[in-house]
Amino acid sequence: MIEFFVEGKPVPQGSLVFMKGKPIHAGADRLATWRADIARLGKMAGCQPSERPIAISLIFNMLKPKTVDRKMPTVPPDLDKLIRAVLDGLTGVAYKDDGQVVRITAVKIYGQKLGVQIGIMEI
Repeated sequence: MIEFFVEGKPVPQGSLVFMKGKPIHAGADRLATWRADIARLGKMAGCQPSERPIAISLIFNMLKPKTVDRKMPTVPPDLDKLIRAVLDGLTGVAYKDDGQVVRITAVKIYGQKLGVQIGIMEI
């Protein structure tokens, strides 16, 4: 198993805004930087494009605002959109195509350090 942490505010993928009638990803610059960080740190951790089935573990650490009482981050960004951004960032790094991912374990929690802990394992 390869594990690494990507520090920074997790960026979701999938939200579109329309500008001049054309769909554009909201926060496209931040998303591109986030995916590039995931790819760079994945390579540094020893990832190489596999052709085997892959299992992924993701722990998204969100910062808890001081005025919030809830125990879990039940507000945006959506977990599925956070997952999609990570999977796309790992394409060509940990696997050739994200269709090879056959198991995903993902949680969104309040943590001390903003970012995502990624675990990748060939099955």
